[in-house]
Amino acid sequence: MVKFLFTFALLCCIRVTLLYGQSITEKQFGVEINNNKDGYGFIDSILGDKKLVLLGELDHGDGTSFIVKTDLIKYLHENHNFNTLAFEASFINCNFLWNVIGDSTNFKSKLKNSLYYIWSEVEETKNLFCYIEEQYQKGTPLKIVGIDPQFSGAENAQEFICILKNSLPLNITESKQFAEFVHELEIMSAWMVFPKKKQHQLSEYEFMHYCDELYEAISKNHDQAINLPLWKMYIDNVKIMGKIKQDRTNLAFEIRDKQMFENINYWLQDTANEKMIVWAANAHIIRKDNVLEQKGKKFYLLGLKKMGDYLYENYPNSLYAIGITSGKGSTLNFSNPISKNVIKNPDNNSAEGLLHGKKTCFVDLKLFENSMGLEKYASQLFYTNIICTAKWSQHLDGLIYIPEMRPSTPLWQNNKR
Repeated sequence: MVKFLFTFALLCCIRVTLLYGQSITEKQFGVEINNNKDGYGFIDSILGDKKLVLLGELDHGDGTSFIVKTDLIKYLHENHNFNTLAFEASFINCNFLWNVIGDSTNFKSKLKNSLYYIWSEVEETKNLFCYIEEQYQKGTPLKIVGIDPQFSGAENAQEFICILKNSLPLNITESKQFAEFVHELEIMSAWMVFPKKKQHQLSEYEFMHYCDELYEAISKNHDQAINLPLWKMYIDNVKIMGKIKQDRTNLAFEIRDKQMFENINYWLQDTANEKMIVWAANAHIIRKDNVLEQKGKKFYLLGLKKMGDYLYENYPNSLYAIGITSGKGSTLNFSNPISKNVIKNPDNNSAEGLLHGKKTCFVDLKLFENSMGLEKYASQLFYTNIICTAKWSQHLDGLIYIPEMRPSTPLWQNNKR
């Protein structure tokens, strides 16, 4: 009887320990991110057989996450044959960028324009892009591709216009309608800038219809026959950009996310047995966020169908989505780089609160929930300081917890631009 009571008491203590997270080690639900890669067998078991790993970030200005993601990208590339890195950046411009990877000077010059400046011109990603060049020279390339239908900037729109002109007959490129089309591309080229209605020379319908006419003309160019699938993707992305830039609405966000899925799908099918890492915001890689329970006024991005939804519907068994979160620090406000977004202190029972005191770590959400006995709990895994309650394993597969987030460092602040 005494032995039974002792065993029962011991089991109760263990249960209480699990519920309240005392003496929980990362090895039960995750692993500390470390330079020696100690315990990375856990990462191997979770990510090794996946085709798609989605790496999120809070709001594009969380510099510490860029460093952590770079280390994980290197590990997956070297140990699990992930050979494509897809950025939430221009599908067209990133393809132009990769075409010059063998020319280091040209690559570095084109990099800052082809990728959005939030990644290409910050201190925390310099190591990543050096690594990408090194791997190409070694014959083990980590290919950069883009998935965003938008251009990265005015210069990149001009590069596309030049290629168009070289692929079309003169009777088209010297026409008034082509000049109007070029005007539309130019006013839509700036990222996060939406033209005013009076700036447009073509209606949305006219723009879309003309895109189809251009593709038909290109398809008659025998020199472009081998490139027609890629040309179709170029034109499809330009058409979607035309929709997005007509009016800044929630529908535009959904249209963009669907096209980002289509672009990922294209790159996956372009190379047999391809394994891809996708670098995008938490708010894009998440799924089923329409059932997230948010405190306070509803955030405008909640409840929309995301890229993560489309990917999960099509690759449910070969996908793993990892959100980034932190319980302290700040991120850069990329739309106003002189200001910071301060991360609010999390509740004790939130994901961030339960992980408080741990070092930077990768956590599998199902194992975390099982270890902690969690059903619904709060987290800001959707967006910085947007606190939502959910059973988070239904929306993301894992998280990377960073104890203190530091904002990204724009290179121009160091006089390096």
